[in-house]
Amino acid sequence: MEPKRALLLLGGSWHDFDGFAAWLSGLLTPRGWQVEATYDLDRLLVLEEEKPDLVISYTCFSANPDPQNARGSHRMKNKQAKSLANWVHSGGAFYGVHGATVMGESAPLLGKLLGGRFLHHPPAFTYKVYPMFEEHDFTQKIDAFEVTEEFYIQHYDNNLDILMVGILDEVVHPLVWCKHEGLGRVAYNALGHVPEVWQHPTYQRLTLQAVDWLLAWIQE
Repeated sequence: MEPKRALLLLGGSWHDFDGFAAWLSGLLTPRGWQVEATYDLDRLLVLEEEKPDLVISYTCFSANPDPQNARGSHRMKNKQAKSLANWVHSGGAFYGVHGATVMGESAPLLGKLLGGRFLHHPPAFTYKVYPMFEEHDFTQKIDAFEVTEEFYIQHYDNNLDILMVGILDEVVHPLVWCKHEGLGRVAYNALGHVPEVWQHPTYQRLTLQAVDWLLAWIQE
């Protein structure tokens, strides 16, 4: 059986993109995946030809990039976002992780596709992530867990299935969500800034279940 193929988009600043790529490949490869990491966002223009099973975004398109560690593109162009959105609408699977919602000067369509746009975050601190009461395949058997991590404050759309939340200053904020988009599916997890989070057993399980949910309708 040929491995399933994931295209991992990287680029921007303020994050260890190569480290995340190595971790994700180590998680998925033993489970029958081939993960191809790229900083070339023009790969989105040929999704219909290359036909990956899944596109994952671990990017951070900050409007104020760090000149010391900026990598690849600093924004997603309209034609790239449009090609990605069309592919998802036609049945594709798209998983945004952590800084994927940091838009900077990217095409607004990217935020619409993900369902949320980053606003700001306080300095990293230790907090709990809580599952919502409604059962969902993405978060099945996931209990509340604790991380020391950036806490993303975001603008989010009202058409999301909000699956996990965090609490900051007595305000509940969505951290994990998903939605159907045309014939395809989109999922997002706000966690994932540092290796300590990537290595958390619950975070790893959440990642695997996100992938399973994104592709579940294809496998049915």
